[in-house]
Amino acid sequence: MNKLATPIQEIQLTTHEGTPMVSSLTVAEKFGKRHDNVLQSIEKLKADCPDEFGLLNFQESSYLNEQNKSQPMVAMTRDGFSLLAMGFTGAKAVQWKIRFIDAFNAMERHILDDARDTLKAAKAELRKARQAERHAQLEWQQARSTGKLTRREETDTIRTFIGYAKGQGSRNAEMYYLSFSAMVNRALFGLEPKNTPDHFRDTLDAAQLGHLRMAEIAVGRALTEGMANTLPYKAIFTFAKERVKQLIAMVGKPHPLLAGEPANTPLLLAVVA
Repeated sequence: MNKLATPIQEIQLTTHEGTPMVSSLTVAEKFGKRHDNVLQSIEKLKADCPDEFGLLNFQESSYLNEQNKSQPMVAMTRDGFSLLAMGFTGAKAVQWKIRFIDAFNAMERHILDDARDTLKAAKAELRKARQAERHAQLEWQQARSTGKLTRREETDTIRTFIGYAKGQGSRNAEMYYLSFSAMVNRALFGLEPKNTPDHFRDTLDAAQLGHLRMAEIAVGRALTEGMANTLPYKAIFTFAKERVKQLIAMVGKPHPLLAGEPANTPLLLAVVA
């Protein structure tokens, strides 16, 4: 139970699962009664009232007395206290009943205010989470759109490279479309062609798409440089593969195929430049 000082300082209430409670010790002290007599009164009330009411409103507990020995005690809800206090008469008892009612009211207001604050904070966190989700979605869409443009550019370069390879006598040059994709996916994600899922790029987050885009830029530039220097087509493939390895050595591999951290785009651009 959580203790809370109420505006009525002479009355100490507690809370249990959000419900204000008062102990039989406090009731005995304030109403000037022996604690054992208060416990007897509670037992009589429990015997006369429905079991469900007794379980909900009178909870058995204990405390340590001055001799450090455990003694029985009962924690009561407002309803339990009200039922018990009906048997307390006299002007002084009436005054204490009013004080207890005020204390319960103050505690309930505090609980309600605390619940409102908690709900307000939860709503604020939910708004932040939704904003972050929207931001991540926009970031992903941008990365995916940019990646498509890069992929088309790389495909055009590979098409030129295929013609270049055929001119040097390659009989299976058309396979280079798959070969370059497989090489990049293997280097970045450890994926073999047979294990690459359909619509693979749609499963990547923005950071992973950023790594993939820069790797494809590196491949495209390696092909362009290799052909410009009239290197053998097989050497150009190896050259492109080394460029991807250099990129990974500089910036590291992307995160596994799970949510990753944002890619360091400026560094990646510097590497493939």
